[in-house]
Amino acid sequence: MIYIQTNLSPLGNVFILFATLQLAHFFMHDFKYYYWISDLIMSTIFGIIGLYTNNSFILFFVLALLGIHIFKSNPHQINYNNGISIVMAANIQLTLFSLSTFLASFIIYFQNNTWTTEAMKRYQNVFAPMTLIINFILLCICVTIINHYEVKIQRVRKNIVRYQLGKRIFIMLFTLLLAFMVILIISDIEEVSPLIQMGILLIFTILSISTYWQSIIFIQSFTMRKEASETAERIKELDDYLTSSQQQNEDLRKFKHDFQNIMLSLGQVVDDQSSDEIKRYYHELMDQQNSFENIQTHSLSELQSIKSKPIQSLLTQKYFMAKSKGIHLNFELTNNDYEIKKNDLSIIRIIGILLDNAIEYVQGIENKVITCALINSSGTLEITIDNSIKNNIDLNKIFQSGYSTKTHHRGYGLANIKNITDSSDELFIDTQIIHNHLMITLIVLQDEEH
Repeated sequence: MIYIQTNLSPLGNVFILFATLQLAHFFMHDFKYYYWISDLIMSTIFGIIGLYTNNSFILFFVLALLGIHIFKSNPHQINYNNGISIVMAANIQLTLFSLSTFLASFIIYFQNNTWTTEAMKRYQNVFAPMTLIINFILLCICVTIINHYEVKIQRVRKNIVRYQLGKRIFIMLFTLLLAFMVILIISDIEEVSPLIQMGILLIFTILSISTYWQSIIFIQSFTMRKEASETAERIKELDDYLTSSQQQNEDLRKFKHDFQNIMLSLGQVVDDQSSDEIKRYYHELMDQQNSFENIQTHSLSELQSIKSKPIQSLLTQKYFMAKSKGIHLNFELTNNDYEIKKNDLSIIRIIGILLDNAIEYVQGIENKVITCALINSSGTLEITIDNSIKNNIDLNKIFQSGYSTKTHHRGYGLANIKNITDSSDELFIDTQIIHNHLMITLIVLQDEEH
C-alpha cells in the first residue's frame, strides 16, 4: 500500500484504518467487539478511497473520525481527550506500519540480495502479507507495553484534563500527524527510493518518540509546578484560617472577661435595689451568659479532640460562618482522640468545599441544620457532612465538572474533590441520600497506630 503499488494494497489500506480504530477505542476505553462491523465498513470505504488519493486518505479518515465525535458530543465541540486518542492512534499505527514495511523489505533483501522497487514488485504476493503480519505483531507488543504502564498513563491523562492541557497536546500531536502525512505524500509523488524513504521515516519515527517523551516530561513538570502553586495557596489559606480563628477566640475571651466584670459590678447594685424590673434584666443577662458558656462547652470544645490544629481551626471558622447565616452546625465526635498526620492539606480542601456547599445550600431551605460527624476506628477516619435536601439530586453527576444544583453556579467544587481523591490512594468519597438527607463521607485510610 505504501511505497509499492500492489494488487493487495486495498487490504493494506483497510488494515491500517481498522487497526487505527481499534487503538483509538483502546485509548478511550470504549473497546467493544460489536464495534468491529461498523469499524470494518468504515475502514473498507476509506481504504477504497485510498486507491485514488495515495496516502492522503489516512488524513481524511482521521478528520472524519474527529467530525463524528464532534457530532455525537453535546454541545457539538471537540473533546480534546478523545481527539488526542484518535490522533495518537493514527500516529502510532502509521509508525508501526512504516517499520513493518521496512522489516519486510529487509527480510526479502537478505533472502534475494536485491533492494529496488522493480525487484520488490516481483515479490509483492509475499511482501504485502508479510508486512501485515509484522504490523500485527508490533501492534500486540505496543498494546502490551501500554497496558504495563496503564497506571502512569492514566495519571498523565488525568493531569491533562485537570490542568486543561488537552488543546495544546492535541495541536502538537495533530501537527506531528500532518508532518508524517506530508513526508509520505511527497515520497509517493517524487517516487523516492525505498532506501531513502526508510532513512527519512526512521529518523522521523525517532523524532516522534522523542516528541511523545518530551510531552510526558512537559506534562509532569507542569503538574509539579501547579501542585506546588496550589500547595502554597492552601498553606496561605491555612494561615488565614488560623489567624482568623485566633482573633475570634481572643475576641471571645475579651468579651467573656468584660462581661463577667460587668455582671459582678452590677450584682451588688441590683441587690441594693428593690426594683423588680432591674432584677429581671439582671437575671436575663445571667441567662445569656449561661447560654454563651453552653455554646463554648457543647459546640466548640468537642473540636479540642482533633489533634490537627489546621483542621480544628477550619471547623471553628466554618462554625462561626454558619452561625452568622443563621445555620446550626453541629459536631458529632465518637471519641476523644483524632490524630491526623497525613494528607492534612487535601483533607482541609475537601472538608472546606463540602461545608461551603452545605452552608450555601441550606440557606435556601427551611431546615437550616448541618451535621459534621467524625468516626475514627481501625485505622480509618470517616468525616461525614450531612444536610437536608429539598429536591432529588443525581449522585452520578454531582462530581462531574460543571454540574451544580445551584443556579448560575459553575459547580467545580465537587469536581475538585474527585480530582483530589483520584490522585490519592488513601482518600475516598462515599455519597448517599437517606430520608432526604445528603450524606457525603470522606474516608481517610491511616496507619493502625493512629
